[in-house]
Amino acid sequence: MHIISLTELQFKNYSRIHSKRNYLQSIEFANMQKNNGYSILYVGMIDDENNLVAASLILGKKIIGKYFLGHAPGGYLIDYNNYDLLSKFTKLLKEYLSKLNYVYISINPLYPIKISNKKKDIIYNNSNIINNLNTLGYKKCKRNTLNTILYLQTNGNIQETYNNLSRFVKRNIQENKLKSIKIYEGEKNDIDTFYKFINKKTNFSKEYYNELFTYFNNDNNKFEIYFAFLDTNEYLKNYNNLLNKEKRNNEKISEKILNINIKNKRDYVDKKINSDKLLEKYNNEIKKAINLNNLYKNGLIAATVAIIKTNNEITFLIDGYEEKIRNIRASYTIKWEIIKKYSELGYTTFNLGYIPNSNNKKIDGIVLSRIGFNANIHETPGNYNLIINNSIYTLINFMDNSIPK
Repeated sequence: MHIISLTELQFKNYSRIHSKRNYLQSIEFANMQKNNGYSILYVGMIDDENNLVAASLILGKKIIGKYFLGHAPGGYLIDYNNYDLLSKFTKLLKEYLSKLNYVYISINPLYPIKISNKKKDIIYNNSNIINNLNTLGYKKCKRNTLNTILYLQTNGNIQETYNNLSRFVKRNIQENKLKSIKIYEGEKNDIDTFYKFINKKTNFSKEYYNELFTYFNNDNNKFEIYFAFLDTNEYLKNYNNLLNKEKRNNEKISEKILNINIKNKRDYVDKKINSDKLLEKYNNEIKKAINLNNLYKNGLIAATVAIIKTNNEITFLIDGYEEKIRNIRASYTIKWEIIKKYSELGYTTFNLGYIPNSNNKKIDGIVLSRIGFNANIHETPGNYNLIINNSIYTLINFMDNSIPK
């Protein structure tokens, strides 16, 4: 076996069929980072019959003199459980990159080492990947890295997928229908509006998201943004209709209770209590709707979500909402509509995003909201460094936070 340099076409063909393909290991991401000053390497390992058995995009950046650091975003496209294969690739890659004056490369494999369901029952556990990386000399990064991802895996049955959502998520989706939340896909010229909602949640500039539009613009890898629009007129109209309907129902129930010919009235009393609660709820919603309608006669955008569509999964990148109406949880509806849309197109894997490693209550809320989509918790190895030139690495004591994400 030996390492070869791959052409863009060779890497594209391999990366688009690999079982662990992802948008980070793509020519689109490579070209985007090239525009940001990184050099691009496509490397592959071929066996004795010239079959490509592993590959990786490596982003390079000159750090001092003739020396480079490298980053394999999303990790190599290789079976990390196969120790012999990983060992050969690691050894040959070190030799190959040493000749190109690389000091080290970092990797963040997206292979799961543990999978838990929403009840936190472990349904998959595999320590082989960590053991293999440690044995082969990969060094775990010291900084706290994002290594926990929530995945929704569906079987293509939309109704079953909906039924498996938590009651909280389904309730918000149904309430958003009554509030006349409408979902639409945005375009590149909507990037200013999109960024307004997410700028406090992201470390990236508006230009970064512009570049995602520019480079991820084909059927195999495409960046998309979606918005939830709140029609305040329809919101008010819907709840007025519900209120009027429930008033009529309440009156009929009251008549039954007052009817002396009906002896057993317990059921009607219970119905009256429930009806009274609904009337109170609808009146409260009408007050909110009137206030919003007075402020926003033509409606307003309530939330936004960005995704990258690859040929095997949908990755949710980031979402944001209008702070003034944060209690209208429109992002649930956007996410559900995206899941429904792409389920109908045959997609079964939805990456709902990373979750931070923290016990912060706000973060707990984020986790619960995503797990509410019946997502499983995937723990991945996190960031590792493969040191190629130990003496230079020690000398410069290079900082991990200069590596592109």
